[in-house]
Amino acid sequence: MKSSKSNQKRINEVIGTFCLLIGLFTLICLLFYHPSDVSFYTSHPNSAPRNVTGIVGVYLSHYLRFTFGLSSFAIPALFLFWACCYFLQKVPSKKWVELLGIIVSIISVSAIASLAVPQDWQISAGGVVGYLISAYFRKYVGMIGGIIIAGCFLALSLILATDFLIYPALSRFWGWAGQYFSNFSKWFKKFLPPKKQGLPPQRSKRIPGKEDEPKQEKVFVPPKVKKYGESEDAKEEQKKEDNKYEKALAILKAKREAAAKQETDFEGKETRPKKTADSVSDGKKKDEPKEDAPVSVSAPIPYQDYRLPGIDLLRARDSSEVKIEDDLQGNSKILEETLADFGVEVKVTAVEQGPVITRYELLPAPGMKVTRIVGLSDDLALALKATSIRFIAPIPGKSAIGIEIPNSTTALVTLRELIESKEYKSGKFNLPLILGKDTSGKPIVSDLEDMPHLLIAGTTGSGKTVCVNSIIAGLLYSKTPAELKFVMIDPKMVELSIYRDIPHMMTPVVTDPKKAAVTLQWVVNEMDKRYKILAASTTRNIEAFNLRDSKNTPKFAEEEIEIPERLPYIIVVIDELADLMMIAQDRVETAIMRLAQLSRAVGIHLILATQRPSVDVITGVIKANFPARISFKVASKVDSRTVLDMNGADKLLGKGDMLFLEPGQPKPIRGQAALIVDEEINRIVAFVKAQQKPEYSEELIRIQSGNLKASNAEKDELYEEAVQVVLETRQASVSVLQRKLRLGYGRAARIIDMMEDEGIVGPSQGSKPRDILVDNITSEPSLPESQ
Repeated sequence: MKSSKSNQKRINEVIGTFCLLIGLFTLICLLFYHPSDVSFYTSHPNSAPRNVTGIVGVYLSHYLRFTFGLSSFAIPALFLFWACCYFLQKVPSKKWVELLGIIVSIISVSAIASLAVPQDWQISAGGVVGYLISAYFRKYVGMIGGIIIAGCFLALSLILATDFLIYPALSRFWGWAGQYFSNFSKWFKKFLPPKKQGLPPQRSKRIPGKEDEPKQEKVFVPPKVKKYGESEDAKEEQKKEDNKYEKALAILKAKREAAAKQETDFEGKETRPKKTADSVSDGKKKDEPKEDAPVSVSAPIPYQDYRLPGIDLLRARDSSEVKIEDDLQGNSKILEETLADFGVEVKVTAVEQGPVITRYELLPAPGMKVTRIVGLSDDLALALKATSIRFIAPIPGKSAIGIEIPNSTTALVTLRELIESKEYKSGKFNLPLILGKDTSGKPIVSDLEDMPHLLIAGTTGSGKTVCVNSIIAGLLYSKTPAELKFVMIDPKMVELSIYRDIPHMMTPVVTDPKKAAVTLQWVVNEMDKRYKILAASTTRNIEAFNLRDSKNTPKFAEEEIEIPERLPYIIVVIDELADLMMIAQDRVETAIMRLAQLSRAVGIHLILATQRPSVDVITGVIKANFPARISFKVASKVDSRTVLDMNGADKLLGKGDMLFLEPGQPKPIRGQAALIVDEEINRIVAFVKAQQKPEYSEELIRIQSGNLKASNAEKDELYEEAVQVVLETRQASVSVLQRKLRLGYGRAARIIDMMEDEGIVGPSQGSKPRDILVDNITSEPSLPESQ
């Protein structure tokens, strides 16, 4: 096999040498052409030829100039181009197609040359061929129409003859021109006098909002993010921008306090949903709220006046684009040659370039087994000098095999460019999830309402937490506090703490795993309450409920449950599921299972993230109810199969490289997650906090506080066994524990009280039995009994 390959290289070099000689000889003949030399149509027997190539060169140059005119110079140029191709071992695969392209290109150039000059010079410019064709063009379509038609034929012939693609060449040309113009403008600005203090016109952008905002609001100018390589003058401008940003925040805070005063004067004119009682007075300090004593604010900005964050809070994309066209061509050649060495004949039919990964589509020869190609993954990685490669065999919907290879130069995917993308702006998403870009460079934007829950897994440093932050930031850019609420659980205490004071929060960020179990149980109860509200209003889901005519809806549902004007979406974000499963697996898994099965219609959605995707964390019950999953790099194939039910996540590159399994899709989509840095998150959080403070759920805070007291108390050694007895018998009474565990009345009563404090059983109802608020994990989930 190797000897045949070396022989083919020798043949190519021989052919290239002949093409080089023919091209140089023809070029010299044409350069030293003289009309007075002897030719087919003239005779000067006594004069020596002036052409340095002798009589052969005289006749050859006369023939080419007479036939094709000035376009005859294209013939040696094409021979020289072919010589380079053969020397570089880039032999044309379809020689007859290339030959046809050469002939058409020469004829097209002859016609253009004849059309572009006066009629007296047509034969000398385009030769006889150009003269005849231009005569027809002048007669029927005119000179301009003839040049356009001949130019189109020239472009098509170049594509056939040289595999030349017009769009990449034009894009590269504009890229070079733009870079040159940018460098020239920077150099020219050095000679200009310094500008006066003030904001440049292009930075005076308003935050998206109502058109009739007061003039005072126009002061806000979001800070511009420093680009790489920014000068010292730009740093000074950035400081000025930050000062204006702080002033704008102060203005918004003053407006909020004024709105609070006005609301106390006109208390009866509120249009917001009814708030919880016992709000904290204004005399308290404005310190950060603790989990045990959260702050409740009585005067948020009305829904109509809340403004979504501006796009300028996010950093712009780096202007320098990644150009790896040479790598694409070289890798395509290496793929074909390496597989040919092992007796596998393939053809690279398409290449899709992404920010980090490029996918090559291979078309195998008839009768070639796919498993044979996939088995050569290590050999291909060695030949391509790649850290890892991944096969898609076959590509869904195509008769081709995909192979994903890392780029030599990677590009960052910023959240700003995804928000500015056409896919995000034109899409109709109730809960948009901005994830990143796929291997073809297209934005990956999905709707959480359609998923309806999301599972994210990945090792430390793979980009899992950054993905969670970009998802939360994207939701803050699209939804107001009246439309969306968050319940965040962060056992690691540092990942989600930055969002603790935003107005979208229903409770401070929960960091205690024991308190997290009670919080999830409250969300389950909220789900049941919302189902009763939907039943009373005769609507099927939250979207229909918010669009209903509230005048035809009763004020109260069953059991005196108040029906609000609108229901916000609730998204439960758990950053580390493994820590919760280690401490309270039964209660956490049961709550997640019930929410995943039933909460979609009432607008409650889950986003779970874990860095330990083992079967004891992502159990079968959880995975069955999470069809939408994102896997970053994991440690082993077992973890990859646990998350995605297939291999592949163990071969990812890390740092945002992900596999996104969308509901209903047979195979996951590979992409690069969006990058958002801490400075961007701080600016977004500061902007939303300046407009409104959080309104925490008083019921949830009270339940969490009661659970904390119970969990801190000293538990009975038979407490866990007593819980199992209650869940198995479905009877929560002191007498049952006395009979089953042989306890005294006082000890059994204390255990029942501890269960009530932890939310496992309901309060005493006199002669009626207590309600059991959680289900046995081994039984089918059911709605709790009416209280």
